[in-house]
Amino acid sequence: MSLIMILIRDLLQIQERDMGNKTDLTGPIALFLLIIGGLIFFTSGRSIFAYHGEEVIITLNSAYFTALTESGNHQVKVITNYTISNSSIAGQKMNAVMKVYSVNGTLLKTTSFPTGFIINKTGTAQLLTNIPDSAQNIVSVTTFTNLGKTLSLSNPLNVTLNLGQSIK
Repeated sequence: MSLIMILIRDLLQIQERDMGNKTDLTGPIALFLLIIGGLIFFTSGRSIFAYHGEEVIITLNSAYFTALTESGNHQVKVITNYTISNSSIAGQKMNAVMKVYSVNGTLLKTTSFPTGFIINKTGTAQLLTNIPDSAQNIVSVTTFTNLGKTLSLSNPLNVTLNLGQSIK
């Protein structure tokens, strides 16, 4: 039984027992329920132990943006170094998402791991995607996320690349 239910049960038992003494606990019970209701309302959807987007620190290891002559596409590759700052996520499955934008801000492609990966205390993660050959300059934004890709668990890593450029 939850702590709230136990407290309500105890308050009701006190009220029943004290009714012979004409003690009215309606006010304190109503106040208690109002406080509990407010707490539930204001904390619904939020976890006390929520992720804050700082559980993983990512930095650039290397990146390139190159033309693929056979397919007519361009390829973007970003390799990140990572270190976890929250040891409770070590050994858990998570994901990484790389979004590739044109320099005017148009989203060209989003890529991630199909089934996620298991994160260690430190390591590297590689993201690779092909985009149409119309782009000459791009910005890639990489973040580590939960497995469902709904919560950011890292800092965003922004990399600006020109066609043919490699960063090491």
